[in-house]
Amino acid sequence: MLNALVQFCETTTKPLPDLRFLAVGGASVSPQLLQRAVTLGLPVFEGYGLSESASVVALNTPSANKIGSVGKPLPHVMVQITQNNEVLVKGANLLAYTGEQTMSTSLDFIDTGDIGYLDDAGYLYINGRKKNIFITSFGRNVSPEWVERELKDSALIAQAALFGEAKPWNVAVIVPRQAISAAQIQTTIHQINAHLPDYARIHRYLLADEPFSAQNQQLTTSGKNRRDIIFNHYQDKINALYHPQAQPFGEPA
Repeated sequence: MLNALVQFCETTTKPLPDLRFLAVGGASVSPQLLQRAVTLGLPVFEGYGLSESASVVALNTPSANKIGSVGKPLPHVMVQITQNNEVLVKGANLLAYTGEQTMSTSLDFIDTGDIGYLDDAGYLYINGRKKNIFITSFGRNVSPEWVERELKDSALIAQAALFGEAKPWNVAVIVPRQAISAAQIQTTIHQINAHLPDYARIHRYLLADEPFSAQNQQLTTSGKNRRDIIFNHYQDKINALYHPQAQPFGEPA
């Protein structure tokens, strides 16, 4: 939604004077997209939360905003980072999930399943989901949400799923926003790769047969990639991208 709003504002002179505070969350937001919003004068602030903790855990504000972070934890919330970089939260926590016999309390920490860290100024950063991180054949950890976020910020790419577990390079399954050429996709990927470390770059891609959706079971009902379903559907095509003759299409200039 933010991407659409930014693109609208970049292509029109129509002012939006009634906007006071736009909070974005639910998925990682590209710092480049947030900076574009700031340049346009949009009051956009990224936050982070989970239903188990009464929704909002951390939030940037006009007086304390650091792009790239999800803000500082709210006063009633305590955040800890484990040795494995998992984010733990306690505060206004839920009592229990439906059907559970054991009741939790606000004194218990919730295992969020998210990987992140707190900087010296107290801002929280979220790097991805613990269960989704994969390790390349060179031993580098890659959070696919991070790279997918950068791909989807492009005006040409609507959806993306990144894979590279135990492989020498990463590949992406891409759903374009419109009919575009291979050269356009490759140019877009080169531009994105220029802002990524070498271990996170996309070296090959394939076009999806159809958009990811809840109907074809490739998205959850909340709009997140179901990676196992997507991989199983495209497994043969993904594996073909690692054939010795399928060389990467190059690094950004």
